[in-house]
Amino acid sequence: MNKNTIFLTGFEKFGKYSSNLSSDIVRNFDDKLHRYSIEKIILPVSWKRSIDLYLEFCKSNELKPSLVILLGIYSKKRISLEKVSLNWVSGKDMDGKYKFGFINKNKSLKLKTILNIKEIYKALKSNIRLAVSYFPGFYLCNFMYFWALDISKNEYPVLFIHIPKNGKLEEYSSKIKKIIVEILKTH
Repeated sequence: MNKNTIFLTGFEKFGKYSSNLSSDIVRNFDDKLHRYSIEKIILPVSWKRSIDLYLEFCKSNELKPSLVILLGIYSKKRISLEKVSLNWVSGKDMDGKYKFGFINKNKSLKLKTILNIKEIYKALKSNIRLAVSYFPGFYLCNFMYFWALDISKNEYPVLFIHIPKNGKLEEYSSKIKKIIVEILKTH
């Protein structure tokens, strides 16, 4: 097991958006952060292809990361640390596939991160406009968060972070880096 690796994911551009800040951050993120190597993946906005690619990514790395950070955009003005993922999806992906219902009928109604989100929030709220959320939506952000949490089996921390869709790359890259550093200090 390699305890010095962080998985960082974002999503491709989709719909009416000409870019996606989450993938821009992932692409431009340093390959190392302190003693951690950063393994990056850009996920398609597709129910099937996103989970297939994530599973292949996990298998190809053959390791349990120290931390998994999933990024996605949303319409609010502050960064949101998602405490839970819900076992429910709704929406049409970029492949034209519509989903509505449970992600997996055999799993819990919600999964939650093993990270102490309130502690992370308290440590960073004076420097970063943050929110703690208990509703990650029902689209691909929630879908991938659910599977990443399930795959981790609570053996390593996983967190989904929503970022404002109209944020500036340098500013939000710096904020994501600060959040990751704080998580590494507290976990």
